[in-house]
Amino acid sequence: MLLGIGLHGFMSFVPIPLPVWPAQDVNQHNGFLFALHAIHGFRLQLFFLVSGFFTAMMFRQRGLRGLINHRAKRILLPLVVFTILLSPAIISIGIYGNALSAKREGGETIWSAAKSGDVNAIHRHLAEGSDASQPDAAGLTPLSWAALLGQAEAAEELIDSGADVHATDNDGATALHCAAFMGEAAMVRLLVKSGANINALSDDGGTPLSAIQTDEITTEFITWLLQIPVDLKKVAAGRIEIGEFLKAKGALPSQALIEDPMAWLYPLVPGFKTILDQLPDWAQVAAIALAINWLLAIIPIFQHLWFLYYLVLLITGYAVVTWVARKLNWNPLPAWIVDSPLRLIWLVPLTFVPQFFMVTDFGPDTAASPIPWPPMLAYYAVFFGFGALCHGQKAFENSIGRRWPVYMLLALPALLLALHWYELRGGIFVTSESKELSQLLYNNLLCTLFTVLYAWLMIFGFIGMFRQFFSKGNRCIRYMSDSSYWLYVMHLPPIMLLQIWMSGWPWPSAIKFLAICMVSTGVLLLIYEYAVRYTLIGTMLNGKKTRYNPNSFG
Repeated sequence: MLLGIGLHGFMSFVPIPLPVWPAQDVNQHNGFLFALHAIHGFRLQLFFLVSGFFTAMMFRQRGLRGLINHRAKRILLPLVVFTILLSPAIISIGIYGNALSAKREGGETIWSAAKSGDVNAIHRHLAEGSDASQPDAAGLTPLSWAALLGQAEAAEELIDSGADVHATDNDGATALHCAAFMGEAAMVRLLVKSGANINALSDDGGTPLSAIQTDEITTEFITWLLQIPVDLKKVAAGRIEIGEFLKAKGALPSQALIEDPMAWLYPLVPGFKTILDQLPDWAQVAAIALAINWLLAIIPIFQHLWFLYYLVLLITGYAVVTWVARKLNWNPLPAWIVDSPLRLIWLVPLTFVPQFFMVTDFGPDTAASPIPWPPMLAYYAVFFGFGALCHGQKAFENSIGRRWPVYMLLALPALLLALHWYELRGGIFVTSESKELSQLLYNNLLCTLFTVLYAWLMIFGFIGMFRQFFSKGNRCIRYMSDSSYWLYVMHLPPIMLLQIWMSGWPWPSAIKFLAICMVSTGVLLLIYEYAVRYTLIGTMLNGKKTRYNPNSFG
């Protein structure tokens, strides 16, 4: 839980191509990105393993009914309560942060200058050597940003300075595609006058004329992803004018749009169409089904509490399997499955399969919708299941993690190799080095293998390290353990607000990161001690606690 606070504390200090986080600090460093990947690569896997262990322990102590009642109070109820309470606040903070960030950016970069229409700033950046056609981290050129936001004067300045009107983004879309998509009729006329190809094809076969046929839901999703303000009525009116203009110029619709019933999906999943076309028919059907499931699964309903939802699903699955096992008198699994030092021989392949299908980012995906993402659920089920198997096994108590320094030493090269192949494979925030299916599969295979190895090595390493150094009773450790649930549940709003307010400060990023995490944690600890621990909220999270009274007897 505490590592989760650090992980989200990193977010403003790492370059994120899409504005999915409300703050981007002026002082960023790739070291924070490395640390973020390192934590994300094992943290929740270890959490689910420990959760499986304690689920099995509670089942043996309280029975199936007692287990279900306890987990409903400690997991399901907090999930519902805090999702209702925190979601509006997190969404509001995100809107506030993005608006403030756009205002602060002004003309700091040639892309932000194009967004805001700051012609003087564009001229200054060009004079200082900026490339008028260079894409930003999201793959969009300054001209594409100007086209999306209807900044005609900025577009003229860029074109006059040599910006390539034929330049494309990561999906092969040109500035003309962007302008047509947003219904910017004046911008379309300017680009066509400047020589833009009215029949340019994007990677999914779309033309500028087909861009105006994008449905409202897709339009809202893409503009939300890019954090672009949108007036759907204005966009619709502009698209009608653009359609008449382009047709008069001889523009052609996309044949793919007419013939392919799934054409609506391709703009929502970057690079998907290029890979899909290289798959056999049966695999295309499966890939489309997975892509639609993924889109539905990433809707951020539960925000940062999504892991509680997946834990509820896994505990439900455990209860069902346990009930069936009792009814059918299944024999327990042999102890060697956990005891054997060669356990990685079956754990790695079992984890490899679901990890192979998660390519959004490095390590496991994140999906915060009530609609589960099957690869992610199956992935965490392996760790949860192994944790459940470990309970009551003498080998787990005595030997797992005993050589923890070796595990952690081996984890470092595994992480470095995994990150290397991740950079080659790509993800939603990293452009792939190749669009060839065979090369992509090869890169993903190696990335997946080393990612899974890293996760298990770190898990066994941390189990051993904590056994050696934290196995004895300690009041401070126990207090932090009790408070960690509250700290994680509530940390996101203060972390995000502090990142927004401090993002423009010239302080070193390490100082700001420590200040953000320490202030957030300190304030939340004070609230925990005086307003949570001995109240109904504390009871909901950790069970009833009684304040110690030194004057009491007995």
